[in-house]
This record gives sequence, C-alpha cells and structure tokens, in this order.
Amino acid sequence: MQITAAVMEKPDGVLARRRIKLEKVELEDPREDEVLIRVTSCGVCGTDKGCIHGLEPFPIPGVLGHEGAGVVEAIGSRVSLVKTGDRVMIGVPFCGHCLTCRRGEPRYCQNYMALTSSGYRMDGSSPMSRDGETLAGRFFQQSSWVPNTLALERQLARAHDGLDLDLTGQYGCSISTGAGTNFNELKPYPRSSIAGFGAGNVGLGAVMAARMTGATTIIAVDEVAERLALAGELGATHTLQHGPGTVEEPKALIRDNVDFSMEATDGSNLVSEAIEALGVRGTCARMGGAKLTETVQYKFADVPLKGKRIVGAMGGGGQSPMFLEDLMRLQLEGRFPLEKPVKFHDFADVNQAIDDSDAHKIIKPILRMQ
Repeated sequence: MQITAAVMEKPDGVLARRRIKLEKVELEDPREDEVLIRVTSCGVCGTDKGCIHGLEPFPIPGVLGHEGAGVVEAIGSRVSLVKTGDRVMIGVPFCGHCLTCRRGEPRYCQNYMALTSSGYRMDGSSPMSRDGETLAGRFFQQSSWVPNTLALERQLARAHDGLDLDLTGQYGCSISTGAGTNFNELKPYPRSSIAGFGAGNVGLGAVMAARMTGATTIIAVDEVAERLALAGELGATHTLQHGPGTVEEPKALIRDNVDFSMEATDGSNLVSEAIEALGVRGTCARMGGAKLTETVQYKFADVPLKGKRIVGAMGGGGQSPMFLEDLMRLQLEGRFPLEKPVKFHDFADVNQAIDDSDAHKIIKPILRMQ
C-alpha cells in the first residue's frame, strides 16, 4: 500500500524542517508475526531528536517515530494476541529468545540495537521503500511517523477503553522510562528522598510515579521554569532551577541524605551532578539521552567510600506489554495525568513540533496522523 511518511534524509542542519520531508512511500503487507496498524498518533521523543541531531545512530534515508498508537487493521497468519479493530500502543520490541528475554527482562533484550536503531528487521529487510529505494523503516520495529505501519505482535499493548488513544503512545518510551525507573529499578522506600535531574516528559513521568511510592521528598531540577512549575503540580515537593548550586541545594534540603537520584535530561548529561548530590548509600539511575560515546566523570572516593551505586535504567527496566497496560490502568484511575505536558500537532507540522521541542517551547509534542 502507498502511504505518506516523514522521511529523514540526513541527521544534520540547523532546523528540523531541513531534514524531514513528507513523501509517498510503499509499505509491505504484514508478515506472519506482524500487525498492520492504522496510526492515529505518535509522540516526538528525545530519542527521535537524538537521531535527527546525530547523537544516536540511525541509517538514512529512513523514517523515525517510536511512540505510535492506533488501531489494528490486519494481522499475520500466526498472530493471536490482538485482532482487527483493537486499540493498541506500540511498545519497545524484544526478540523473545535471548538470555535476558527468557529471564523476563525484555527491556534489556540482547538484540536491542538491532531491533531499535538498525532501522531494519532482524533479517536485514525493511517493509518501506521509495521509488524502488529501500528505506530504514523499522525504527524500534515500527517507524510510526506514518499513517500506517507494521509492528511485531509481541510489542503491542492494548489501550484500555476510556483512555484517549492518542495519549497512550508515550508509554512506549518516555513515560515508561521515567515511571519504570522508579517502579522497577529504584523502588523508593517509605520516607526516602529522590532528586530528578531533568523535568522533560521522562522526568515528569518519574515524578508522577515517585508520588505513588514511599518517597516523601521529591525534588525536580531543571533550567526551564515552566517545566518546574508543572513538576510541582504533578507531585514534586521541591523544585530547583539548575545552576552552580544544583549539587548542594538538594543536600541542604534534606541534610545530605538524598537517597535516590535520576538523570533524565535530553543530551545534557548531568550524571556527574546526580551522583555527587547523593547521600551515603545513595543510588543514581542513568536514564537520559546523550551521545553514545559520551563519558561520565565522578570523584573516585565519592562512590566507594560512601557506598554509592550507579545503575543503568534502559527504558524503565524489565518492562513488558503487561507493565505498559498496568501503567495505563493507573492513568484510567486518574493517577497519571499524561495530558498536561502534551501539545498535539498535525502530522504535516512534524518539523515545527521538533523545533518547538528543541527550543523548550513545549514539553511533549504528539503528532496526530488522522
């Protein structure tokens, strides 16, 4: 079938509109384990922007988008978990057969890079082409900056009735990353404290989750005043403007006893500060975006002598479609007001959405395809 796709020709340039063009492309029919989805919306995430800005690998020309949501239109011969007409959001893909998948940790699938950043299926093929030219059309096995796409059956989660379907795609990355890091990795205990460095959609997801844990002190750190105001509305007990005193201010608030910290910035790499702000036996979760060759520095004595720990939190930990459906249930109960950071854009305005996000004019852009 022929569809319109947002094609990235190259990952450089000053403005996004110089990189992304809407073009007619061909989309294959679903294979036996694939599902054809009519995409109603897809988020613009920091990972998409990382590829656009050359911070993260992605082949060109190709189609980005990895927070898709929509309606199942057709299924492959071996698909049994969803049916035509189901409302679904598209989660992160996993192979299902590697060691970590079999251990129940699909978010740490050992084939992660091949399934996400390669832009192709595991066998090296792509379902998208343009005038006979193969496109990298399997970003996170979905490439959802399109009105129709293919995804793997096992990466889909059903959207609960009563939810705005167009808000659910962000569970596929930004919200599950922030929330899952709290629920699956850090697990704050009663009366503990947590400091989040970065109050974008990932950081705000972490704040919303933190208020449902035992943490009683929830500190949000950011440079943008509007983000901090929203963090306070969503559950942060304290908000701090990022600056020279950022490391000392959280310590002063709770007498040098920051139990947990999270680095959730979009390429700023404040991991060193997040580590230093911790108290004795504190744990720092690294979940933000940065260039893959980026390094982190910290004082050697600060970590072992104080018993600090640094953990990677890929996408919020060992999530599965069931975990994403559980998060949606919390939203249905009013405990995840995901709509507050969101601004919807028409698909044709994809470049403006990227530019406005880069300029911190909006926190969470979501493209409406239909």
